[in-house]
Amino acid sequence: MTKKQEYMTAIITLLTRIPPVVTASNKLNLTDVNTFSEDFYEQLLNLVYGYRLKNENEFDPNAAAIDLRDTGNKVAIQVTSTSSLKKTQKTVEKFIEHGLFKKFKRLIILNIVKKSKHKECSIGDDQFSIDTEKDIWDINDILRDIKYLTDIEKIKSIRDFLRKELQDEPVSTLPNEVNTILAMIEMLSNESHPHAGNGFIEDPDPDNKINKRFSDHSEYLKNRYYDLYIEYGKILGTIKEESDIGGQALRRAGTYLKGYSDEVLTNSGGDPKVALGVLVDNFKVHLSNLGFSFDSCAAEFYIVDQLIQCNVFPLRKVSNG
Repeated sequence: MTKKQEYMTAIITLLTRIPPVVTASNKLNLTDVNTFSEDFYEQLLNLVYGYRLKNENEFDPNAAAIDLRDTGNKVAIQVTSTSSLKKTQKTVEKFIEHGLFKKFKRLIILNIVKKSKHKECSIGDDQFSIDTEKDIWDINDILRDIKYLTDIEKIKSIRDFLRKELQDEPVSTLPNEVNTILAMIEMLSNESHPHAGNGFIEDPDPDNKINKRFSDHSEYLKNRYYDLYIEYGKILGTIKEESDIGGQALRRAGTYLKGYSDEVLTNSGGDPKVALGVLVDNFKVHLSNLGFSFDSCAAEFYIVDQLIQCNVFPLRKVSNG
């Protein structure tokens, strides 16, 4: 998944929470959600389109027809949860009646639930009119425009804003160490590594791996494994047995680790202790960027366990030339 895909997935997930909440609130006559929506969309539309919208109530508490205004860009927006033709016509009539077309070149009607498709191509008169196709929006229109943005940092800022405003604090009974291992396996098994099938020995060979290949570090590696196993061994076993991570995902995670850890070991001068630290640090950066809480010891245990399984620092088959 690319960064843009990652951010867009989060944006879609968060933005599409709004319509059902507004619908339910309106049925219960809880109108506060509409007031919140004005302030929320003021900030969101400023981020997406570069507007400088302000809430019209700051200027006129009895404002008619519009809720948000950007005098610089001459854009006015009404935020509504009603999609009827009658409501749209009334909004445009008030806009014209109060001479707002003299201040603003464009009126956008933003439906925070779902817009209706009107048969009329335009609504208004000779003084001012709106295009019912281009000037009536809902969340899908905003998502479409975000999708076509090319500035990744801008998309990230939109994702961050939505997380701050709409995302509940995660409720989880899982401790950080479980989330760490789950996240690592999920990340590692996301796609096949290009080094898959490059001649690594498949069967675990811990004796040859620890005692022979890394004889200078064997005591450290074994002691580290035993110490970490006391804390995390049962957790990892439970994850493998009871979580929804399948065998294929675990195999793909191992495939990725073989190639990636071999590169790290080479760049670490063949020192497994140094390479182990680099692997943990690298995973910490990746997972933190994805928003996961991180337990360094849990991550280290998973990597050392994969070392025992010969998925980390793999042995290569000897060629007969």
